[in-house]
Amino acid sequence: MARTLKDLLLALLNATLILVALCLFLGWKLASTVEGITTAFAENIQIVAPLKQELQGVRGELAALRSDLSSIQIGESLANSAAAQKISTALAKLDNLEKELQAKQARISELTESPDELINTAIEASADAIADRIIEIRGCVPAS
Repeated sequence: MARTLKDLLLALLNATLILVALCLFLGWKLASTVEGITTAFAENIQIVAPLKQELQGVRGELAALRSDLSSIQIGESLANSAAAQKISTALAKLDNLEKELQAKQARISELTESPDELINTAIEASADAIADRIIEIRGCVPAS
């Protein structure tokens, strides 16, 4: 009886040690994966920074183009009303483009200054993909 109890306790200890070793290994792999993902996000954000600067340059060019069109419209407004109408239409389109560009630039600035949203989106997408794979492995299909 004592020998059986001793063998059971030894088996329990062995199983516990194996589980602890497995948990440590999985934790180590998870930590290295998180480090890799963090490095990749940092690199991606550094790639976006020059794009932000290019957008500022494009906004400057659009503003210069708008001022040129405005000066042409003022100078020739009495001479040709059809040309003035086209210039007015072009100015309206430029205003819309500048507003869209400003919104895009604000979004890029938001992402580069606080990448939390980008990280949360990536985590949610990864969790969804893992959940889908686990469901496929189990053979369970959610009802449609």
